[in-house]
Amino acid sequence: MTGYAPGLLRHWKSVTVLVLALLVWTFYTPAVKAFLGLFFSKSERLVYDRSPLWSFLLEHVMLVAIAGVAAVIIGGLGGLLVMSPLGRPFRGVILRLANLGQAVPSVAIMAIAVPAVGYGSEPVLLALVIYSVLPVMVNVVAGISAVPGAVVEAGKGMGMTRRDRLLQIELPLAMPVIMTGVRTMLVILISAATLGAVVGAGGLGVPIMSGIGALNNSVVIHGAVPAILLALIADRAL
Repeated sequence: MTGYAPGLLRHWKSVTVLVLALLVWTFYTPAVKAFLGLFFSKSERLVYDRSPLWSFLLEHVMLVAIAGVAAVIIGGLGGLLVMSPLGRPFRGVILRLANLGQAVPSVAIMAIAVPAVGYGSEPVLLALVIYSVLPVMVNVVAGISAVPGAVVEAGKGMGMTRRDRLLQIELPLAMPVIMTGVRTMLVILISAATLGAVVGAGGLGVPIMSGIGALNNSVVIHGAVPAILLALIADRAL
């Protein structure tokens, strides 16, 4: 019992085109140079050439994947806790605290975390998880709250336990709303992870920051396009 159909099934053509574009941009550097050469002077550096772009893409995907899994687990469990009989009285307080965490810029969390855990991926992962838990938690709460009470009562009348109603009725019916939160979370993660280069975590932020530092827009675009394509793929595939 679920109204959710993965976006990949509905938008597989556009997802395929986006994936192919990402692969070409990442691995076929001569074509990228030729394209960027149409808009920028060929006398300047057109692409980031100190390391292959695919290595930054892999680092970026790993950061997003680890933070995303953690955010889904924490946000999902947090949403279920808020909707449980134990957590309902504190729903307003918990959601306000979650909103407060979302209001703090991710780069500020990274800066605060660096003295405690050092440079590298750790402060970035901490900031990304804190920043992305809210969309998941809020949409779990919204999705379960939107399940018609009559349907839940019907399950109760059939002798289903609280756990059975949650797993067989509430979560399946809430899945479209929950996946909207997951999709939003992934797009946020992909964009925010580019800031990880500031504290030495690598990722696609490295060529972007290098281009910004050198006032070279071509290099900025070289690093930004894969991040944009990743975000579009996540948005269309979920």
